[in-house]
Amino acid sequence: MKYNTFLFFLISALVFTSCNSNGKIQQKLIAEVMVIHDEVMPKMDDIHRLQKQLRVLKTEEKDETKIQEINQKIQDLENSGEGMMDWMAGLKLPSDKDTRTHEEIMAYLQSEKVNIQKVSDDMNNSIAAAKAVME
Repeated sequence: MKYNTFLFFLISALVFTSCNSNGKIQQKLIAEVMVIHDEVMPKMDDIHRLQKQLRVLKTEEKDETKIQEINQKIQDLENSGEGMMDWMAGLKLPSDKDTRTHEEIMAYLQSEKVNIQKVSDDMNNSIAAAKAVME
């Protein structure tokens, strides 16, 4: 899903949720989820850059143990980036056609807040580990 499409869905959800009495509560939780997302999403560029740098480093490395470590860091970066893409693709923000109750929506959004925090942690940890290998 393209980032602009994602933003369209977010704005649509915010407009929808602001139209009902529980909307302000839902809107606040959506905003909390999106703050986490927005802080870590730009790091996708770091992930791609680090993967390229590690691939170059791997071609210059002779030590098989070090090569395996580099391969693992490349894979960890890949997994954390895919985690973000999967999370974004799976996010189902409330809409005007939503049949879930307020309580169900709130439980879902709370769960998504936990999920995006894990994605953020995974991305930040894989980036830090990749940088450490390159030092």
